Amino acid sequence: MTQSAGGERTGLPSLSENQILRYVAFTLLYAAQGLPYGLLSVAVPAYMAEQGLTPAQIGSFMGIILLPWSLKLINGPIMDRWSFLAMGRRRPWVLWAQAGMILTSLVMAAIPNPLQHLALLTAAGFVMNFFTAFQDVAVDGMAVELIPIEQQPRANGFMWGGKVLGGAAATAGGAWIMSAFGLGAALLAQAIVVGVVMLIPLLAREHAGERLLPWSVGRASELTKSLQLESFREIARSLKRVVLMPVSLFAGFVFFAYNLIRGFLDALLPVLTVQEMGWSHTDFSEFSALAGSIAGILGMVIGGILVEHVGRRRTIGIGVFILSGGSIAMALLAASWSQRLPAQSFIAAYHVIDTLVSISFLATMMAISWKRVAATQFSLYMAIANMGLSGGAALMGPLQGIFSYPHLFYVVAGWSCVVMVGLRFINVDSHLKRMEDL
Repeated sequence: MTQSAGGERTGLPSLSENQILRYVAFTLLYAAQGLPYGLLSVAVPAYMAEQGLTPAQIGSFMGIILLPWSLKLINGPIMDRWSFLAMGRRRPWVLWAQAGMILTSLVMAAIPNPLQHLALLTAAGFVMNFFTAFQDVAVDGMAVELIPIEQQPRANGFMWGGKVLGGAAATAGGAWIMSAFGLGAALLAQAIVVGVVMLIPLLAREHAGERLLPWSVGRASELTKSLQLESFREIARSLKRVVLMPVSLFAGFVFFAYNLIRGFLDALLPVLTVQEMGWSHTDFSEFSALAGSIAGILGMVIGGILVEHVGRRRTIGIGVFILSGGSIAMALLAASWSQRLPAQSFIAAYHVIDTLVSISFLATMMAISWKRVAATQFSLYMAIANMGLSGGAALMGPLQGIFSYPHLFYVVAGWSCVVMVGLRFINVDSHLKRMEDL
């Protein structure tokens, strides 16, 4: 039991003073963010493919519902400028976003015959990702402020592993629930799980002495007040100083380029396996969930340790190189696509590589972020990345109309080379030295 300055007791210590609680809290919060992605961006597209929707329709659905992740640049300045500091700088925003995720899940669950109302389903998916992106920005800003830099690689291993496991659970569980009870039931289950995770930010303060609820006793911490910015002009000035550093610019470009690949493959794989290879949508969802679960566990167990020992940039480079080689192998084995082993091997490898590379990217972006504008700067990087994610998904339909499926994998391999070249210009240590001068 801990006690606030006002004498009110709670069963959880503050996040700033307990390392284990930080790992648990950020892991579960990231797992909650993975739920909408696993359900709406993996299980539902596979279900759509089985129901006969065209690649263009599926790609359009994914491109639109993922757009809010590209708008996170708006969320960051709002959070850096305003918050209810007595409850913490980021925690009120986390609670608001999770409440929105729960409400939107319940509204979407009430849509009758959703595939016959694709425009309505797409709009609701957009709103769901709007709230999920808000939570993501708030959690990322909280992580930059509360997690010491030496703990960030390992923390990001737990966080991204939690997100992957959440996505895998939503993919497999969502596919099974959709087949048995319909999409509405899957969305209802999602609302319940997010509600359970919401208990953590409800019960754990950021800093000791803060209010647990708006009507509770407590006050803002001195550290929180020192970081708070009082105008958008001040936010913009501070952001400009750190973002225009060369390492920051190259990191943003490379992150965008890599997420183009992610978005493209996430849209391509369900269509390829279901419509071209004859898998059922549950076959794809269940195998993706299994691969994602293994990748998530590996990320949580060895991801952070690997990044600490191999290095952020080298981990990304090795992972992208392997993904490029796997894409070429997938194209060369097109004649064997009637067998499931090539596609299964590629999907499994993709999930593992993406998890390790994403952990490295997150640790890199967190390290080069300035705490003063943490939410805005980190959300800028994430917005750039998710523009790539959304753009890659939207490109799948048009490119599928131009190239054959094997040649699409050559496109992935070629673009991977761009990522590897850009990595050479990212030096975190030199950036940190320059950032100290700020």
